[in-house]
Amino acid sequence: MILRTIADELNQNTFLLEENARRSLQNGRDNELQAILDQTFALNDVIAEISISKDGQTIYASSSRTLINKPIANDYIPFSQLHEGLLNHQHTAYKIKFYYFEGSQKHTAYMLIRIDKGYVFGRSNQIAILYGIGILTVLSLLSLLLFTVIQRLAIKPLGKITQHAHTGSTSTHRYFIKEFSELAHTLSETFQSMHHQQHELQLAYDETKYLDGILRTVADINQLLISANNIDELISKSVNRLAGHSGYTLCWLTLKSNNSLPIQAYSPDPTGLLQLALTITHNIDEQSDDPVVQACILSKTVVITHLSTHTSNLPWRQVAEHGGYGSFIALPLLPSLYEQPIGVLGLYAQKDDGFNPKEIAMLEELAGDIGFAIQAFKQREQLKRHLTTDAITDLPNRTSLVDQLIINPEVSLALINIDRFSDINSVYGVTIGDGILAQYGQWLAKFIAPFNGVTLFKMGNDEYALLFTEPSAVAQHKELLEQIIAMSAKELFVIGEIEVMLTITVGMVVASDKLLEHATTALKQAKLTHKNMQIYEFASIQKDQENNIAWYKRIKDAVEDSRIAPYFQPIVDNKTQRIIKYEALVRLIEKDGNVISPYQFLAISKKTRQYGQLTKIMFDKVVQQFHNSSVPVSINLSTEDLLNSELADYLEQTILSHQIGNRLIFEILESEGIDNYTEVSAFVDRFKSIGCRFAIDDFGSGYSNFDHLLKLNIDTLKIDSSLIKNLPHDRNAQIIVKHISDFAREMGINTVAEFVANEAIYQMVLDMGIDASQGYYFYEPSAWLIPE
Repeated sequence: MILRTIADELNQNTFLLEENARRSLQNGRDNELQAILDQTFALNDVIAEISISKDGQTIYASSSRTLINKPIANDYIPFSQLHEGLLNHQHTAYKIKFYYFEGSQKHTAYMLIRIDKGYVFGRSNQIAILYGIGILTVLSLLSLLLFTVIQRLAIKPLGKITQHAHTGSTSTHRYFIKEFSELAHTLSETFQSMHHQQHELQLAYDETKYLDGILRTVADINQLLISANNIDELISKSVNRLAGHSGYTLCWLTLKSNNSLPIQAYSPDPTGLLQLALTITHNIDEQSDDPVVQACILSKTVVITHLSTHTSNLPWRQVAEHGGYGSFIALPLLPSLYEQPIGVLGLYAQKDDGFNPKEIAMLEELAGDIGFAIQAFKQREQLKRHLTTDAITDLPNRTSLVDQLIINPEVSLALINIDRFSDINSVYGVTIGDGILAQYGQWLAKFIAPFNGVTLFKMGNDEYALLFTEPSAVAQHKELLEQIIAMSAKELFVIGEIEVMLTITVGMVVASDKLLEHATTALKQAKLTHKNMQIYEFASIQKDQENNIAWYKRIKDAVEDSRIAPYFQPIVDNKTQRIIKYEALVRLIEKDGNVISPYQFLAISKKTRQYGQLTKIMFDKVVQQFHNSSVPVSINLSTEDLLNSELADYLEQTILSHQIGNRLIFEILESEGIDNYTEVSAFVDRFKSIGCRFAIDDFGSGYSNFDHLLKLNIDTLKIDSSLIKNLPHDRNAQIIVKHISDFAREMGINTVAEFVANEAIYQMVLDMGIDASQGYYFYEPSAWLIPE
């Protein structure tokens, strides 16, 4: 009934709309047509959209602007089927065909109507709802009585149970219905279990958060172990960072000194006691009940809880009492599992119940890392001291002097040589001789102490050096040297019952570009002319220039005639004495076949800008020689080579084309000194990436010493011949070589001893743990390889 009424209303409206649309189309009033559609749509809730099509294919005008010019959907049926469509609930889209005239020409148009299905059937539902309401009213009255009964027996109990579940209460109640009582009891037990688990989870979360903070602190301190420049910086920043954790209050660190554990560093101390610094110590002999001493003696962690109940009057307890701290832990600083502690890390916490096991494990690992880092710094400083300090006189050695000359070359230099010192060693023995060297060094240091700008160094054997920082004061320096010469001859040096008088010879140079070389020349000239002092003169410069020109021509001719050749000296494994690699050494072959050592022409080739060409020739010939060999070969590169980008490109291209990278070792000459560490390091990384290895040659010859090992990623360390050849009779050389060997082993770097000339030297380098040897004791350099 309702649907029929709607259909009739729609019929009437569409009839009027058809007439209005025909009139608008015939008069060509498109705007009026659109307004008619909009008005019809607005006045008829039953219509969802209404459109006009002039060709039966696309929509010409529509109440829905988005449909204009769109194709007509396929779901439109004739308007005559409106009643059936509504009754069957199947169709909501209908079309009406009508005609209009433009002049005398007849046209066909279509009116497209889509009804609002929701509206149509909504009105039908309204009627149905009215009937339903009546029925529901009756049912509601019947239900009300039932509800009252159910409410008391079920709804109220369920409400209480729901409230119980909502609040998470652990209380329980009894109800008329047994099942409700059981449900309430089950909920109570469940919430009790959940509350317990929640409490456990919160504790676990708090512990994890606390330990994560410690882990981050440990990570920060481990970064300090890498970035710190010295022990003081390391321990100072470490204790401050550790005390910065929210669970800790105060941290300090002691380092063992004889039988005491003096505090070396501490975090900000609100108690003020630690500001006394070195006066607070822990004596290992007298305070065996001290947890700090126990940690050091027993090599184990000691934890003290509930400090407020502890009665000790020892320094660590006094600090805790003044600060109101709750617990204390003493952690031994163990460089390794097999070494004794070098100190103790003391840490206070605010809480009374101490430190949990996971926390202790992390702190123990951190203390071990700090101990290892401190030990490494000490070993590094010890090695540096051995490299830069003379073992007999405890004076700065040649290495220190060379470093100073690099820093400030605008100085004057004097070399002092003890005359006929070899006679003293021969007559009285090396022990007495070393004693004389030590005493004379002390005497010299005391003699020059009143003079400003003068530094004393101990050179090799029986020589000393004086460095003058004011090169313009030549007259004053000469006067001082004359006083030293005169007073040395008057001084009596006593070792035991042996009395020795000394005379000296001095060679001096003023502001030269080759201070050591020219001072040595002056000293030799003084010896030859039997003078007690000689100042270097520059008269020989012209002769040197003429010599340079002559060598330039000889090198140029040798290059053009292909008389630059590699000689190969084997390097043997010290344990098996088998050849493990070769070193390629440059030689200049004269036209008469005479072989010229590189010591005669390499330095000049650098001055004449021929050195890079020699390197390239050597490299090409070595690659050609070892192209099919399985034995590695090393080639020397100077700093000039390392900084030559054109040469580097050529080397890389040749290595890649011959696939020889894994058999090439580049030896960097330490004797030249390396200043451009960034560029050199980039060169090393570049060629390591294609399989090449690197060695430092002449290590210990006295330039940038220890820094090479830390700044360059090298594989092999070749210990300089000046140290190796003196091993049998030079205690200083023995100490330095042993420390170099030990340190290289710890760093994972191979070692090679150069200038192994006899059985005695070989046995010493073998006993010191040096990996390989090179020298005439095994093989001389040769133009040919040793047959495998």
